[in-house]
Amino acid sequence: MPATVDAAELVRLNQKGGIRNCLIGGPLALDNALFAEAAKVKNIVDPVAGKADILLMPNIEAGNICYKMLAFICQSSAAGLVLGAGAPVILTSRSDNEMTKLNSIILALYLAARKNQMVTESEQ
Repeated sequence: MPATVDAAELVRLNQKGGIRNCLIGGPLALDNALFAEAAKVKNIVDPVAGKADILLMPNIEAGNICYKMLAFICQSSAAGLVLGAGAPVILTSRSDNEMTKLNSIILALYLAARKNQMVTESEQ
């Protein structure tokens, strides 16, 4: 499946130093990414298993399903952004609560500031 190939490539890039300042694991199923016990039962040895802070989805439909499940069934706080554009794009649902909307704004501002800082440092 293309998503698992992409996930393995992200792990490889992280291990080679191409993606820094984070730990990338996978490919992992949702249960293995979020619950250490599920990974243990399946004998998955991955430093991210059960400890994932960020979940990458193979497409917007899968992301929306996962997001709605976490937000409404699990009542989790979230932040919605589209990455890869010239600046972070805030993407929230009309049904999102105030905390999720605020989290999205804060994360977008943080990423924009980091990008500006990296540009400034590269110019020096």
